[in-house]
Amino acid sequence: MKSRQQWLQILPAITAAGLAYLINYGITLALTPFIIKTAGAEAYGFVSLAVQFAQYAVVITTALNVYGVRYIGIAYHKNEKEEAAVYFSSVFWGNVLLASAIAAAAVVPILFLERLLFVPQEMAGDVKRLFFLIFLNFWFSTVFSVFGCGGYIQNKLVLAGAFKALSYIANGLVLVLVYVLLPPKIYYVGLGMITATLAVGWADVWITKRYTPELRIKRRWVSLGAIKRLVIEGSWASLNSVGNMLNSGLDLLVCNQMLSAMAMGHLAVAKTIHVIVLSLYRIVDQAFIPLFLKSYTMNNRERLLRELKLSMKASGLLANLAFAGFVAMGRAYYRLWIPGQDIEAIYRLTVITLLTCIPTGAVHPLYYIYTLTVKKRFPCIVTVAGGLFNVAGMYILIRYGQMGVSAVVWTTAAVMMVIDFITNPLYMAHVLNLPLLTFYPGIIRNVLSCLVLLMVFQGLSCLYTPHSWLGLVACIAVNGVIGTILHLAVVCGPKGRKGLKGGKGTDVSVY
Repeated sequence: MKSRQQWLQILPAITAAGLAYLINYGITLALTPFIIKTAGAEAYGFVSLAVQFAQYAVVITTALNVYGVRYIGIAYHKNEKEEAAVYFSSVFWGNVLLASAIAAAAVVPILFLERLLFVPQEMAGDVKRLFFLIFLNFWFSTVFSVFGCGGYIQNKLVLAGAFKALSYIANGLVLVLVYVLLPPKIYYVGLGMITATLAVGWADVWITKRYTPELRIKRRWVSLGAIKRLVIEGSWASLNSVGNMLNSGLDLLVCNQMLSAMAMGHLAVAKTIHVIVLSLYRIVDQAFIPLFLKSYTMNNRERLLRELKLSMKASGLLANLAFAGFVAMGRAYYRLWIPGQDIEAIYRLTVITLLTCIPTGAVHPLYYIYTLTVKKRFPCIVTVAGGLFNVAGMYILIRYGQMGVSAVVWTTAAVMMVIDFITNPLYMAHVLNLPLLTFYPGIIRNVLSCLVLLMVFQGLSCLYTPHSWLGLVACIAVNGVIGTILHLAVVCGPKGRKGLKGGKGTDVSVY
């Protein structure tokens, strides 16, 4: 029965976040072909590249923010409200200073962007405005980020998800309005992003004031000691972000510098699907974080382990449905979404990019173990080493081989498969003082589920290939139902399925 109660506890949060995700995806689905058609695949590549450059800036702010929710949440759950408020104010004012310095430093490079990147002359002004707006959005999102802790502490993620859905709707309305009334420009994407960020920021402020009124912003509560502690412990997280950037954050830049703007555009479209799958992971991650945080604070390791294993099943389900579904229907999807483009090339790039879903789907929620236990050094070293190997592999294969843009995605896929199959599961168990192979039964079951779904979905695609959006949606719905049943059958086993139905004394999360 425990498992059913846990599912009932997290499903509303997952549903709310999933609704927001669907709205955001719908906007992306509708506008991306329009941007590609009016401005070309190169223009869409610069949208993704601008967002990627802003992510480089996030590496710096990660040191201050990554443990913010942890320390604020643990102090709050221990009823140490004053200490929680000190961390809250310290993170806010630290973010204001950091974000302002980074945004100001970005101005000069953006002004001379065409000297740093290959930008077609006719697009230079448009691209520069896009970069300005993306970094302004970075400033807003960084400053408002600390207010998101209120929803995690009081587990108000359903409300936060509803507000996020409304923010995406506002984003879509702004984009539709400007694209209908004004000549098409790619920098409008930045305007839409700012609209969504401000809406989410306002909602997070309201949730924090409403449900955690003790957390207020006061300059006299700013503690240099608290900031120092967060930065020192978070510096490894920042270095880990550098490793992640080397693993997957330089691919568009490499394409721009070593291949062509067209190759960059094709990869940007392929990475759009990968970003969507990452969003699926985060839906599960965010739903479980309040549970992880409370169980760890109360030192209830048995409940924490149940929740971790349950999160693996939920995240693995979404990842397997996405990967197997795209392999089966990806070509049909791209023919409907971006007709006239090199469908086969983009499809191959996307499938290679999504290969990392096989191990990462089940492992991704477990990454929060490193935040709970403040254990970042070893995984950081592994990530950075993998990133350096990845960049070196990209350069060698492009410079001396004939693989072209495929080299970019193959090296990343290979490195991340090793990290998430081997090093992370072992070390995650180690830092929790569990047997090293604790998480491998869940990972192996998830891989078997993925193989089953691949075979079934491929068989169904041979019976019917959709040629319209309605047919594609119908196929996705059918595959989703069948895939969910098969996934639960494989990952839970007979006893686990009994527990999922409410069998007495049975807990699906332990299998």
